[in-house]
Amino acid sequence: METLVEVVVRGRSDTAETVREYALRRLSFGLRRFQHRARYITVRLVDLNGPRRGVDSRCSMTADLVNGGSLFVEATAATPFAAITRAARRLGEVLRRGSGRHGHASQKFA
Repeated sequence: METLVEVVVRGRSDTAETVREYALRRLSFGLRRFQHRARYITVRLVDLNGPRRGVDSRCSMTADLVNGGSLFVEATAATPFAAITRAARRLGEVLRRGSGRHGHASQKFA
C-alpha cells in the first residue's frame, strides 16, 4: 500500500512548486520504513512573517495512521526547506518510537 501525501503551501507562491517537490522527496526518503503505518500525510507550510526576515517558515505534518490514529508534528525555521526537514525528522522519530505501541489515540508533537 502506498502512502498518499498532500502538500499545501501558503505564502511564498513563487517557490511553491520547488517546496512541494522538496517535501515529497524528503518524506519519501525519511519515512520509507514507516510507509506501511501511514495512510495519508498532509504537509502545510506557512510563511509567518511574509516578506520580513527572521524565523518565519512553519511546517506542520499530520499523518493519518492505518490503525485509525493520527500524529501531528510541526517545526519552525528560517527557510521553508529547513522547516520541512525538521518536521519530517520529527515525524519519523514519532513513527519509530510508536512502532511498538498500539492504540488509536491521536498524538501531537511540536
